[in-house]
Amino acid sequence: MIIVGVDAGGTKTKAVAYDCEGNFIGEGSSGPGNYHNVGLTRAIENIKEAVKVAAKGEADVVGMGVAGLDSKFDWENFTPLASLIAPRVIIQHDGVIALFAETLGEPGVVVIAGTGSVVEGYNGKEFLRVGGRGWLLSDDGSAYWVGRKALRKVLKMMDGIENKTILYNKVLEMINVKDLDELVMWSYTSSCQIDLIASIAKAVDEAANEGDTGAIDILKQGAELLASQAVYLTKKIGVDKVYLKGGMFRSNIYYKFFTSYLEKEGIKSDLGKRSPEIGAVILAYKEVGCDIKKLIND
Repeated sequence: MIIVGVDAGGTKTKAVAYDCEGNFIGEGSSGPGNYHNVGLTRAIENIKEAVKVAAKGEADVVGMGVAGLDSKFDWENFTPLASLIAPRVIIQHDGVIALFAETLGEPGVVVIAGTGSVVEGYNGKEFLRVGGRGWLLSDDGSAYWVGRKALRKVLKMMDGIENKTILYNKVLEMINVKDLDELVMWSYTSSCQIDLIASIAKAVDEAANEGDTGAIDILKQGAELLASQAVYLTKKIGVDKVYLKGGMFRSNIYYKFFTSYLEKEGIKSDLGKRSPEIGAVILAYKEVGCDIKKLIND
């Protein structure tokens, strides 16, 4: 039996294949698996390609975590075609496989803070989710959230409401903008290009590391807002540990604010060590009854 785990993300799709005895078969990669980014047909084709390369042919079982499945309408659109990729297909949010990669299918909570953000949990019976509904409705504490906050602060500086600081210079330099008119044009031609707004988080982190209090405050607000959601779900599920994944945790300042908030609530944190596609294999292993210990033996 060939089992393939898939991480179908917004920029690329990664797959890894094993048999039920934990023997590695292969790995593959292809383009985006989030159908919102490339359309349904292309997303499915990308996932098929990654699966085929990893399995070195056809797969018997595919477990996948998919970005962009944020409502029942997404599931209704995506599932019929995705279910045809293999004789047996198990589909979950991408947050689920990030969690299972660390808990090995046991209850727990994971926080993903990258371009967007989500808190995903599993209580042993069902999956629970806080946030992760896109940049307009949620994604608190994400790189997009941080970037948007910074842009609004820079505008206040341009209007004279606040004094110009290191953050002002860092942001304008990063987005190559010189004045108010250019900022307005850049913002409204880039507002739906999520990665562009999110990239400003790097400028915020740089300014914060140079002592800019406004930048530090943005990171603190974002970290504590997302951490509060993690605390809520952790207590609801009844665990005392949170796994952390995503680029925002590479910011030392953001990371310290986030973990300090957790510690005050008696919750430990772990940056994790396994890739999401391994979590997708574990998802499939659980479904078909393979021994996860043969795959992972810590």
